[in-house]
Amino acid sequence: MIQLRDSARQVLGEAGLAASESKTWPLVLELGWLLVAVPEELGGLGQGLAGACAFHEEFGRSLAAAPYLPAMLAIDAACAAGKADWVERFATRDFVTAPLADPALTLSDGKLGGTASAVPSADLAGHVLLCADDCVALVSLKQAGVEWRERPTWDATRRLFDLRLSGVELDPGLVLARGEAARALARRLAAQRDFALAADAVGGAAALLDSTVEYLRTRRQFGRPLALFQALKHRCADLKAQVAGAEALLAETLSRAGDDLASPAAERAGQAAKLQACAVYARVAEEALQLHGGIGMTAEHLCHLYLKRALLNEHLGRGGNRYDLDLAEALMAVP
Repeated sequence: MIQLRDSARQVLGEAGLAASESKTWPLVLELGWLLVAVPEELGGLGQGLAGACAFHEEFGRSLAAAPYLPAMLAIDAACAAGKADWVERFATRDFVTAPLADPALTLSDGKLGGTASAVPSADLAGHVLLCADDCVALVSLKQAGVEWRERPTWDATRRLFDLRLSGVELDPGLVLARGEAARALARRLAAQRDFALAADAVGGAAALLDSTVEYLRTRRQFGRPLALFQALKHRCADLKAQVAGAEALLAETLSRAGDDLASPAAERAGQAAKLQACAVYARVAEEALQLHGGIGMTAEHLCHLYLKRALLNEHLGRGGNRYDLDLAEALMAVP
């Protein structure tokens, strides 16, 4: 796992901070990173969710723009559905995207309707993976009744689209699961999404804090490095403790979730990791901007890149305060 992380850090580091999608996506395909969580019997590395999160963390550190998360969700759905031939296609040439926020879709008489938000790089994908009621299926983005438009955001490291579906007929050959199997697969995909966003947040928070500490060591004021001022030391130490806590919670919840990602325990573990990591990321980004002083206020500075990604991460997934409420209900239900 450490070797995978180090390799990804080196490659993405050479690509540069906030490297474009056109620069990083070919690297993802060429190096086979989409196969990290695929079982060995299907031609993958068999590293599971923990291996995938190691890559998500490095993408967060480097602010890479490649749509790695939606592609990983599509591949895992294909694995769960036993579509071995699809795995190779999705990992090497056919990009399938997926919403990074819970969609509002309904299925009636075999037709899909509703909306899906925060769909990365929809203009480059052939299909989108959607969960609706008791069905999980792939839908062609060129199919009649499917409309998409780009949603501009402050975060320059992701390109997100909104989808609107009106009476879209499902192709039976692209349906991955129905009924209880579909509900279980939807829970599994949601848990993976939450863990991935938590890993992205942990990686971004750690990298930004490291950059901030280095800046304080080199920037001088009143003839002394800023890092020698006690008040700034305490602020950085507090941020370091919060980042370490988020890292520890992510590692512990990944271990607790295990391989049964469709279980209620895994769902709650992913929610807890995502809630904590994203809150810490936002706190670190806001503090880092202040600690950098005037230069941190410029829109082109790295502080702004991390801050905007951190704030978007908080709103992806279930959004709003759903994580707080769901976790609180789960705690209250414990006898």
